[in-house]
Amino acid sequence: MLSINRWVALGLLAFSSGYGYLAFTYRILPFERFLAMKPNTLPIGLAVAGMICSIALLLMPEGQDSESGEEKTVLGSDHKYLESPGDYEWGKGVALLVLAVVYALSLRQAGFLLSTSMFLIIGGIMLGERKYWILVPVSCFASFLVWYLVDEVLTIFMRPLPMIFYQ
Repeated sequence: MLSINRWVALGLLAFSSGYGYLAFTYRILPFERFLAMKPNTLPIGLAVAGMICSIALLLMPEGQDSESGEEKTVLGSDHKYLESPGDYEWGKGVALLVLAVVYALSLRQAGFLLSTSMFLIIGGIMLGERKYWILVPVSCFASFLVWYLVDEVLTIFMRPLPMIFYQ
């Protein structure tokens, strides 16, 4: 019987394989053919990384109990969460999903930099981060770095500023 880690690795392998196939067969435009970074370069890299990680998880030997020789399928700390779903922090999960929807809806109006920075800052606060002097600059830097890579390196235009600057 497969442990939960192996089932997740098998699902990740299937997802990464499908994602890699779709990224590899994506038709690029004629002028994109000679770019150093094509629009499907990063998705192909992510798919390969996902496949490598999932194959590593599938091939790694599982730990065995030294006394009985039985396979350990769930660690002790994870076991209590799997037995009692009432202990899950459902409120945080739902709040993060709502925050993700608000983020997606605010991308066009607020611009990528502002909406992504706010998403990361508010999400970090919701998850319990209290070092604001670290959270704010790291979130802003990460937002700028992602925008720069997508806009300048991959040459996919994203509005960095709010919509009022483009009218």
